[in-house]
Parts: sequence; C-alpha cells; structure tokens
Amino acid sequence: MYQRNIFKRNYRELTGCLHVHTEYSFDSRTPVQQVVKAAHRHKLDYLGINDHLCNSAKDDINLKNEKQLIIIPGLEINDPGNNNHLLVYGCGEVLENKPASEYVPYYRERGATTFAAHPFERRSSRQIRRYIWTDTEIDQFSGLEIWNALSNWVSKIRPSINGLLWVLLAHNFIRRGSRAAIRWWDKMNNAGVRKAAIGSVDAHGLIFKKMGLSFTLLKHKFMFNTVRTNVLLPEDWPIDQEHILKALAAGRSYIINYHRGIPYNFYAGVAVKNEPGVSFGEEIAYTEGMHYYYRLPKIARVRLYRNGEFFAQQLDEKGKFALSGSGNYRLEILLHRLGWIYTNNIYVK
Repeated sequence: MYQRNIFKRNYRELTGCLHVHTEYSFDSRTPVQQVVKAAHRHKLDYLGINDHLCNSAKDDINLKNEKQLIIIPGLEINDPGNNNHLLVYGCGEVLENKPASEYVPYYRERGATTFAAHPFERRSSRQIRRYIWTDTEIDQFSGLEIWNALSNWVSKIRPSINGLLWVLLAHNFIRRGSRAAIRWWDKMNNAGVRKAAIGSVDAHGLIFKKMGLSFTLLKHKFMFNTVRTNVLLPEDWPIDQEHILKALAAGRSYIINYHRGIPYNFYAGVAVKNEPGVSFGEEIAYTEGMHYYYRLPKIARVRLYRNGEFFAQQLDEKGKFALSGSGNYRLEILLHRLGWIYTNNIYVK
C-alpha cells in the first residue's frame, strides 16, 4: 500500500489483481493456498477471484483465514454460446444458460459490481477461439476490461510457428490495452454513461500435457507481476472489500503493467495551482489556469486524451498539460512504445 498526497488531498493506494481463477475453474490444479502465496510474494493488497459459473472459492479455508490480503470472491458468467463474459463481485448467485440481456441487468439490480471481460478478443490462430462481447447495446455493468493480460498474450500466438517463443518470452507479448475496448469505453463515457476501466490478469495456471509430461503455463506468480489495477481510496474510506469495489466501480483507479515499471511515486490529477484538485474517477468544475499534472518514476511518453481524442503528449517524468475546457480527460503512458499505465477519466465539467 502506498500513501499519496495529490493536490492537498490524501489517498491510500492499493495494488491488486482482478479476474483470478483457482482450482474450481477448468482443469486448473492451483489451490487457493498457492494463489494466496503468490499474491503475498508480489505484495498485493487485494485479489479478485472469478471462477467460471462457480462461487466455491469463497468457502475455502485459506480464504477465510487470510488476514493481510483482501480477497474478493466473485464469479465469471457467460451466455450459452460461451460469449459475453461478465465478472461479478458482490453477488454470489450463479446464473447459467441465460443471455447477457438477462444476467447483466439482473446483477446490476442486486447491487453487484460487474465488468465486461475481454470484450473484443483477437486471435491470429484459428485453433484458438475468441470469447467476445456480442451486443454493445448491453451496457448495464460498472465497467469493462481494457487490458486483459491473458487475452493480450494469446492474441498473436500461432502454436505451430511462434508458440515456443511466446512461452519463453511471455512478458514481452503482454504489450498494451485493447484499442477496440478503449474505443467502446470512450464512446460510453462520451454519451454520458460513465463506465470504469480495469485491467486484469485472467490467471488460470494453465496445465499442458505432452509426451507423458505436464507443465503449468502462465502461473499465478508470473501473472501477478503483469497487469494490475491500482485503486485510490480517499483517506477517510475504510480499507475493506466494500470500499475497494466502490472505488473500482467509480473509476478511482488506474491500470499498470508492473513488469514494465513499479509506480512507486506516480501520481496524476487535475487542479489549479495551489488549490485542492481531483484524481481518477472524480469530477471538478473547469476554471482558467487549470492543468492536468503528472509525476512518474522514470521518463515515459505521456499522452493526454480528451473525450477519447488525442489532445497532447510529452516525453518526461514530471509535467503538466494546460486544459482548454470541459471534457473527460485520461492518460495513456508508454515505455518503449509499449503500454505501461492507463488511467481512468477525470471529469472536468
């Protein structure tokens, strides 16, 4: 956990991984105990578990006995065609064999925090199927994944051509957020339907068997050092499951690839000099002299977007952008042309 003072306001920043699978998903044999151990190794503050059509992990003794790590048990729901995957937190009811038009509003009505998972997956090989969001008119969720580490990694793999390279150098192929998902996210926000963005690992601990041997690919301890969603909790908010979900749903967070760089002194926000400002997921009234400030642990390419359109960029570790009016402002920060940090919007009214 980090302490942040952003323009005379104090936040506590928690780092964590969302969309994590345990032994109750597919044929994975990664028990909750091992997942928790990997989370501790990478000093995670919270963990979101989303097993497919199953909520059994919540009853695991290792989850119940955990004192340091905040574990948020959830579900991953899909339709009969195995599309429209939805991450669900805060409601343990499993809906099976239902269309997205039914289960997305169902969970919303019950106060769950939900995210559309890997909505626009891409594949280079026909041997590997996609799991996509089929109807973009269905949007009654809290937000969506704009960077899914597993989907990003698998998008360009062609098993018979480059499979070994993708396995040996896996970190190098978790490159950037989904441009199609980001466009959809921007479209909804521009329409006034505020949605939060998250990044996730989609960690399964995939087991492969060949010639009598078995090995685990993309283990949790590997995935937890890739795409995370860091949340900013105002100082007066308790640090618990309820308030982490509240922050995620409001977009009080940013997405970062930890393998590319640890954000030990990163902050960003909108303010007028010497006055209290705001950070991700918050709104502020526009006034003359307003800037979008940022600070990074190392030099990177910082791109500012307004209402989804490129606005300005800088190559620096510390700087500011002068704002010219109202809009939804967010940052995309690149290192060596690869995605590093994606922030949620700050709403300037």
